[in-house]
Amino acid sequence: MTYTLLLFVTRKPTISSDQFREHFESTHIPLLQSITGPLFPVHKRHYIARAERKGFGTTANPDNPPLVLRGVPQDFDHDVVAELTWESEKLFHDFYKTIYESKAAAQLATDEESFLERGKMKAVVVGDTLVSK
Repeated sequence: MTYTLLLFVTRKPTISSDQFREHFESTHIPLLQSITGPLFPVHKRHYIARAERKGFGTTANPDNPPLVLRGVPQDFDHDVVAELTWESEKLFHDFYKTIYESKAAAQLATDEESFLERGKMKAVVVGDTLVSK
């Protein structure tokens, strides 16, 4: 049975959404792949759509509010929702152990400090997934 989690990530306010995405895709993901090797999961990234409207956003995105259909912009202060899926819970635990070994953890922390708000990162394990067509 697969094991999936959702990760909510917010960029540093000192960089643009485009800079955040570029760094995440061209630096952070390759770093994570190099550290975890075959333990790297299927890693989907869903970037939050934003508008350009000065003063209508949130603290993290004052001039680029999310395109909210229900709720308020403050509900969506993160910039990307990542969906990570492993073939089993055991592989997830092996991955998790690998990224928290001291050298790997230091590499990831250094990179993360350069482009995302580590204190705002959130993660949750997904339970059953049901699909309707």
